[in-house]
Amino acid sequence: MINKLVSIVVVSKDRKKDLVECLDSYKNQSYKHVEIIVVDNASRPPLLTWLPKRFEGTRLVTSDVNLGAAEGRNRGLAEANGEYILFTDDDAYADKDMVKYLVGAFEEKKKAGIIQPLVYDKQKKNYLQGAGHDINLLTGRIKAWGVQEKDTGQYEGLREVPMCGCVWMVEREVFKKIGNYDEDYFIPYEDSDFSIRARKAGYKLYCTSYAKTWHRGQKSTFVHPWVEWLGITSPERAFRVARNKTIFMRKHSPFSNNIFFFFIMLPVYAITHSLIILSTGRFDILGKYWLGLFSGIWYALIFPFLGLKKIYKDLDIKSYPLKMFLMAWTDPIPWVIDKSARTILDVGCGQGKPMFLIKMRTKIKRAVGVDLFEPYIKEAKKLKTHDKYIIQDVRKIDFNPKSFDIVLASHVIEHMSKHDALKLIAKMEKIAKRQIIIASPIGEIYHPAVDGNIHQLHLSAFTPRDLQKMGYRTVNYGWSWLLGEKGLVHKVQSDFLRKLLYTFNILVTPIYYLFPSVSDYVFVAYKQVGKENGK
Repeated sequence: MINKLVSIVVVSKDRKKDLVECLDSYKNQSYKHVEIIVVDNASRPPLLTWLPKRFEGTRLVTSDVNLGAAEGRNRGLAEANGEYILFTDDDAYADKDMVKYLVGAFEEKKKAGIIQPLVYDKQKKNYLQGAGHDINLLTGRIKAWGVQEKDTGQYEGLREVPMCGCVWMVEREVFKKIGNYDEDYFIPYEDSDFSIRARKAGYKLYCTSYAKTWHRGQKSTFVHPWVEWLGITSPERAFRVARNKTIFMRKHSPFSNNIFFFFIMLPVYAITHSLIILSTGRFDILGKYWLGLFSGIWYALIFPFLGLKKIYKDLDIKSYPLKMFLMAWTDPIPWVIDKSARTILDVGCGQGKPMFLIKMRTKIKRAVGVDLFEPYIKEAKKLKTHDKYIIQDVRKIDFNPKSFDIVLASHVIEHMSKHDALKLIAKMEKIAKRQIIIASPIGEIYHPAVDGNIHQLHLSAFTPRDLQKMGYRTVNYGWSWLLGEKGLVHKVQSDFLRKLLYTFNILVTPIYYLFPSVSDYVFVAYKQVGKENGK
């Protein structure tokens, strides 16, 4: 009896109904030696708010940004312990014997690296969506077997195929030999790229008709049948389809094929696809499509220099002390802090970064950090930012009156109800001997459950005026169009460009302080207390 562990990795975003159906199908597999790992790609609401209770024993990996399919699968892979790893779209559910037949196929075909089931349409149960696919390395055309064909047994048995997609199982050894999914793709083409790399490494790819899965055909983002024919279901998808085809061809087709593709086929695709999109009146999709084309062409041009990525990453790590130094001199908290203070109570200390910045500019003799999320306390201990750590709900802090010079709550009060936040502020004012400092976003801003910490969700919102009414002075910092929930730093996918935007933010810091009315991202409220401060 085969008893090898299978790790099932599901990357999901905003598809609760589909995800429940998907996970139910894997919980009910006839092959029992499985573990299920779900990667939450910044769903709203976060999966953390309901999935652990609904599917006990399922491991959840969370991200505060949409990582895409490639990086999301790599995150899930990092948590997987199985000899076989099965990847599935979150809007597909499996036949109860699917895993059993896939594992059995691996046992039968010793040279197999990847095996997929037959993929059927959820809406038309007896019609196929896929039975393997291929990409022509001269024209870039995709050939997909089985699409919208009625299943009459034409793909019966275990067939060798060039590429696998939608749902597929991988033998762990393949990752050791060829590496993980290429995160440059985001989605789509990451499965095709992985398939062709496995094939080049000598592995065989198969599709078995005995294993079956059903996948959603028409998406909720469906825009038009003609545009859907291009594989485009949204403006963002238009960008990815145009970009990633170009990347795939640059990476995998021979040089002579590249010449033909980029100078003949790509212009043909661009004109034809543009006309199709124009005929539907979707100018937003057309704009994104052309942005994707330019992005893909740029990637093709810099492809020979992509080896410099490692040098960039090394430099990024080595420049960390410089980044912290710059933040210490631009972040508003070190500027407003009472420089005569020697003791600080850091309420909701997190990983300790605010205290790290404070200590770079102020001689603090004793700092106590309080946080309920133990993983953050462990990270703060590595930085050695505090002298003592207390794992506790910050709403329940109980210290003697005036026992710390400063009581700090950096981005804490918005994570609780307004009633609880005001009670916490009252406690902070009793504990502080010299100063209270509170940092918070300006107004209502969505915040995901970062790092699997459900306490990261925002439950209330504050403005500088709210704290000014309580006797606090305030300093505004940052532009929401740059740093906010929908700001540029969250829209760009390039880590390098994102860091350039953060550098720009540092350079324009004097504007925030000279013209506070233009800053609308976060604010720092501070108040002096005690007789020695004139009260």
